[in-house]
Amino acid sequence: MEEIKTLLEVSLVDFVNLVNDIFQDYALPINWDVLNFKLDIRENSLLLDLSYVFFEDGKPVGFVLTGLRKERGRIDAMGVIKKKRGTGLAQRILQQAIEALKWKGAERIILEVASNDPRAIKFYQKSGFREIRKLHTVAISENDLKNKKNFNVRFLTTDPRWVHRAAIESQFTLSRKPNWQREPITLLLSNGRYIMNRIYYKGHEGYIVWGKTKDGAFIVDIAPLNDKKIYAKMLEESLKKIFEDSSKPVITITSIPEDDPLYKAAMEVGFKSVFEQKEMCFRIPE
Repeated sequence: MEEIKTLLEVSLVDFVNLVNDIFQDYALPINWDVLNFKLDIRENSLLLDLSYVFFEDGKPVGFVLTGLRKERGRIDAMGVIKKKRGTGLAQRILQQAIEALKWKGAERIILEVASNDPRAIKFYQKSGFREIRKLHTVAISENDLKNKKNFNVRFLTTDPRWVHRAAIESQFTLSRKPNWQREPITLLLSNGRYIMNRIYYKGHEGYIVWGKTKDGAFIVDIAPLNDKKIYAKMLEESLKKIFEDSSKPVITITSIPEDDPLYKAAMEVGFKSVFEQKEMCFRIPE
């Protein structure tokens, strides 16, 4: 017997364990803990009352996490246990998410899927999703930097509200097209999760949101405020400072849209694409 529960009705510990188990053999594994999941809920505007866990005979067999920002819905993650793949369960879960977001006022729904997962791509295409652009996760080591001289940039600690305003400004002045995870509102909602700095470089101002793990450092977002011509140089100088401050061997930036000037700047500096995703969109019929 199949039963559907909202995430409000499920233990977060059990849910996180389910997600980690389902995604352990996916192209992009997930390794959540409850704290990080709670931070993701706030940062990515997830809705626990419109996110679901499916049960069969009392055991969890699949889930979907959804988010909503005005008329835009998002499927943040979705999956089914290995033995239930290919049974039609995934289609029922997807339809549950689409109907819930439609009822909440969504006009379109976006998601990301690994480019090297043709089975998943075909599944979403059959369900009416269409590719709108590619996203790249990129990485660079200190040895790969073209210019290894001392950095010529200053970082000053700032707060999420200033970063939010700066990100809005750069989005318009630089014609940026950020994806969901680095939209200005995402940066504001990530309060306390990352390091946030104003950047000063040769009379130009910008911002950077970044952090580090035990294996390396990462940049969530970076941009000058109003001069696209110095984007790559500001990124390069900031990389040198992060390498020095973090003592980490590698810096990554995840899921950069190909049509965002950050991607072009990263390629100019020497980043290499290590993982590609397709951003797909479903437009809800009126």
